[in-house]
Amino acid sequence: MIESNQGRIRHIVSRYCTPEEFEDLYQEILLQLWRSFDSFKNNSSRETWLYKVALNTACTFVSTNIKNRELDDTLSKLNIQEEQYGQESCQADILNNFMKTLGDIDANILMMYLDGISSEGMAEVVGINASAVRARIKRIKKSYENKYIGEKS
Repeated sequence: MIESNQGRIRHIVSRYCTPEEFEDLYQEILLQLWRSFDSFKNNSSRETWLYKVALNTACTFVSTNIKNRELDDTLSKLNIQEEQYGQESCQADILNNFMKTLGDIDANILMMYLDGISSEGMAEVVGINASAVRARIKRIKKSYENKYIGEKS
């Protein structure tokens, strides 16, 4: 299961930490998945369960790190990382840069949408109802369209 979802896990990790913390958070998510696998009761899909565990672990990781260091230090590292990306060279870069402009919930919803998770599954992961998820997806699509497609003359 981890092998087939490695890309999802790595994307969540890259969204929630600096490059220096990547391996620590990645390992923490894998550990939490392993620890909580026995509690998985098939009430949702494995992908939905995996997202929920991974996102909760990432949020806890971020909270812990914020408590342990200055916020300015974190922001300066993230700004340096963004400057290193330069111009968007392919569709993946465009999507990644667009996701950086979204809040955490919207970015997670977009990631799950692209992975084919149902709106009900997304709602379970992020803790809002399915109709709110569908509304957010519509708003995210419109925002993407406005930013990258624009009006054609």
